[in-house]
Amino acid sequence: MEVYSSLQIQIESFISKRAIALLSFLFLSTFVFNSTEVFAEADGAKLFKQTCATCHSTSGKRGTGPGLEGFWDRIPGGDDEGKNAWLTNWVKNAGAIIKSKEDDYINKRYAEFNNYPMTPQPHLKDDEILAIAAYIKSKPHLVDGPDVGSKGTNPFIPVEEVTDNTTLYWLIILGIVFFIIINVMAGVKNNLQNLLNDKKGRPAVPDRGNLESVAYWIGTHKLHTALIILFLLVIGSVKGWYVLKDVGVYQGYAPEQPIKFSHKIHAGDNGIECVYCHHSAEKGKTAGIPSVNVCMNCHRGIDEGTWTKKEEISKIYAAAGWNPEKGVYDKPQKPIKWVRIHNLPDFVYFNHSQHVVAGKQECQTCHGQVQEMHLLEQHSLLTMGWCLDCHQETNVAMEGNAYYDKMHAELVEKHKDEGKTSFTVKDIGGFECAKCHY
Repeated sequence: MEVYSSLQIQIESFISKRAIALLSFLFLSTFVFNSTEVFAEADGAKLFKQTCATCHSTSGKRGTGPGLEGFWDRIPGGDDEGKNAWLTNWVKNAGAIIKSKEDDYINKRYAEFNNYPMTPQPHLKDDEILAIAAYIKSKPHLVDGPDVGSKGTNPFIPVEEVTDNTTLYWLIILGIVFFIIINVMAGVKNNLQNLLNDKKGRPAVPDRGNLESVAYWIGTHKLHTALIILFLLVIGSVKGWYVLKDVGVYQGYAPEQPIKFSHKIHAGDNGIECVYCHHSAEKGKTAGIPSVNVCMNCHRGIDEGTWTKKEEISKIYAAAGWNPEKGVYDKPQKPIKWVRIHNLPDFVYFNHSQHVVAGKQECQTCHGQVQEMHLLEQHSLLTMGWCLDCHQETNVAMEGNAYYDKMHAELVEKHKDEGKTSFTVKDIGGFECAKCHY
């Protein structure tokens, strides 16, 4: 009996361990599978934005290329394995397949899109292409944005500001009351003085008007008058200094632009890098205003805005000469007359690439949180004092920066007794006049 019990216990233990191992395997397999799907989706989203979004949308909207909604049902290949093979071959060898004219599906689509070829992507791996496909299949097209007409939500509809003039009204009332009290007190004083003069046989006080009374007071109180004038001159000089100091300073300047363009939607919500549009910021003196062709890279497929629907994007089409119905450029082009916001005097030299590439400065250092601005404005003072403050306080990103390797080594050697290893712009000549002025 004891032998049977011992054997039963061993069998149950063996079965229990096997069951636990099997369940653990199934659990881990499920976790790994789901994790792989999640990471593939995440990679697919990133790869789609980097590689495909310029010409394609995940919806059915036509752009430079076709909308990709339902693409899996359209492409040839038969079963999933065949479609995978066809898709990876097409993405990597699009040019060769078009040139061969052997694929009826591609021949038809090529003619449909005015013989505009797809750019091959030979750098993509098969699993990356399939991850993009999985992302497109799993992501429905986004719904339209908020109601265009609702005030308080659309940033391009000005909200009526209610000005509180209560303080001004009270000051006017107090001024009137003060004026009445002074006149009453002056009248009482004159009456009392006349009673006293009559009792002592003196002549009565002349009946003067307000202006005559002021002139009389000035004539009899010259020292007080001089002190008041001096005080007013000092106050006026100080106020005038601050007014004149701000001449040519346009902090907060936010002009109305010919197209209601939102940096928040583009740079913030959609994560478009600043240099995608302002491409010369890393290459030269000016950041540059993007040409309408840069806008059309995306807006050939995106024809409705989040807030303004088709109204503003139609202005881009008009500038580019784009016919959205035919999908061709068949209209006259005309420039977009953007209003410049940031503008330095002609005698000031500023180089974007020096600050962005060599200096490793973010755009937000000077331009503020642009990715949060619907209506772009001048964020900083952009005065000489403001620049010098920055040069005095900002450490230059020298370590690991090949541009400054030699200079950094020389400065460390020069200041080795102080143990100084980081240096500000001022330390490398950022206060010299000729650095910024011709």
